[in-house]
Amino acid sequence: MNADQARNILTSCDPKDAANALESLGASGKLTDLQSMLAFAKNPDLKVARTAVLSCSNLIRNNLITHFHELDPHVRQKLGTIMESLVPQIIDEIGKDLWCNEDGRRLRALQILGLLKKNPTIRDILAKLVQDKDVKIRATAVNLLGKIIGPNDHELIMSLLSDKDKRVRANSVEALENLGNKRFVPILLRFRKDPVNRIRGNVLKALYNLGYVDILDDLVAMLESPDHFMKASALWVASQIKLRHVKIEDLAGLSFLSDNEMVFLNAKKVLVAFNTPRTLGYMRYLESESIEIKAVGGQNKPLSVK
Repeated sequence: MNADQARNILTSCDPKDAANALESLGASGKLTDLQSMLAFAKNPDLKVARTAVLSCSNLIRNNLITHFHELDPHVRQKLGTIMESLVPQIIDEIGKDLWCNEDGRRLRALQILGLLKKNPTIRDILAKLVQDKDVKIRATAVNLLGKIIGPNDHELIMSLLSDKDKRVRANSVEALENLGNKRFVPILLRFRKDPVNRIRGNVLKALYNLGYVDILDDLVAMLESPDHFMKASALWVASQIKLRHVKIEDLAGLSFLSDNEMVFLNAKKVLVAFNTPRTLGYMRYLESESIEIKAVGGQNKPLSVK
């Protein structure tokens, strides 16, 4: 039975082949089929109702694994909630993908796990996965673990600050920030000169949000770096914490003329986020200058300042 045949059976409201049709859509259907399938979850025929529940769960899980990053975050969260309410044992189903041999499918399954909130076993699963040999799995597990553990349950996260992979270390910093415990400040201070731009940026953002606000000189040093990644990370931090200072405003304005797209876009975020007369003036002036340069020289991007 193909998907179109299954849809026709469900539309006809004939319960004769409903279970087979539901199973078919659960394996190969689209998210647009979900509403019609959910209608059978309360069918008086218990076999049809049970099949509907499991098939809806399978459809959601398969589509999340295949199209995770194509879906809006709010849609993903809603689908996770529906799946969890339908099948309490959904962790066991996701576990089949978490421990499979296909790296991409494992990562998507882990991201789906992050959509679930109620199951107490999630923390234990994540605690195992932060030791996984795949660095993408480790980094994602750290990020999710930091969102669910308590402020005094941080030993595992702390140990990952020395992980060999920079993504894991960067996510560990974010996890510590999410815990909101000011006792982490002395530990994070050791990393505020880290050579990895993302780690360094995450550390400054975490320090500021944990109450250590004396980060202006460190942020300025990043903004003055010749490295595009370091500069872009500093601009991202400035746009997030909105540390309004004339030095940052001036350096963001200067970065707005960068020919590096990442730096240029993050500089614009800072100028918009600050929303001061000075930053708005920079945007009006520099955007008009950029238009003139393009008209005269045929440039496709703003010029960098040497």
